[in-house]
Amino acid sequence: MDSPILDLAGITLEVNHLPRGVRFYTHLFGLDLTRHDDDKGVAEFRVNDSQSLTLWKPITRRKNDERLGKLRARGASHLHFAWQVQEADLERCKTILDAYDVHWTELDLGTPERPDRTLYFYDPFGHGLELRGVNLSDERQPTFPPKPTERSAHALPVIGLREAAIGFSDYDAMKERLPRAYGFCFVKEQDDRDFAQFVLSPRPELDGDGTPQRWLYCWDPQIGLADMHGGDHATLKFYADVDAVARRVAQAGLEHGHDDLGLVVRDPEGHVFEFVHP
Repeated sequence: MDSPILDLAGITLEVNHLPRGVRFYTHLFGLDLTRHDDDKGVAEFRVNDSQSLTLWKPITRRKNDERLGKLRARGASHLHFAWQVQEADLERCKTILDAYDVHWTELDLGTPERPDRTLYFYDPFGHGLELRGVNLSDERQPTFPPKPTERSAHALPVIGLREAAIGFSDYDAMKERLPRAYGFCFVKEQDDRDFAQFVLSPRPELDGDGTPQRWLYCWDPQIGLADMHGGDHATLKFYADVDAVARRVAQAGLEHGHDDLGLVVRDPEGHVFEFVHP
């Protein structure tokens, strides 16, 4: 049976200084700022035609978003997430990061026959960022394929969001619940730690080798690759067959809300997932 999950639509981060976050993601990434509301502590950016990045400032006893706030949604803290760049642009990314005095680490997640290079660094708030090379001609295309985007020559040439990694204290329960209660498509897990990979696509696909597909990584709260944590109380948005996900969520008895905008669900571990029509 195909998964009702289609693609990654957006990521929400928690930041303790909204203007600094706006400067970082506007200047270093060249993202278009589509909303900046200091009173609500919200800044929203356009990543491309189908994906967005949102910053929320923690505001005591108030909600950044009334609709999601009903499920006690927060932006993720210390989230690890990845961006897609064209493989040929990775060397230029190093130069740009150096110009902004951002320390980076390079790892090769591939093989000698097929390298899969990636750059890791942090934003000013402790979120772990990754730049992952993508082969745009790969036949494994997501619902919304990444496309070259015109950005400032001084900005990282990102073309899409690739993945988000979130933490679960009860790993075994998560691994059973995510496919059953939402329909996420499990692909594999690592041999040496509790680390499950779910592809954000209707059908199983293998990770790596420049795939343009998008991913949800779920692991234990321990530090993972490149000293990065999976995020807690994450707020993530996915494109999906909303009605199909809603039936699963209702049967699982999870706390949720369903309206004309889509479906929002609070996972037992405190993450809030939003599912919207493509």
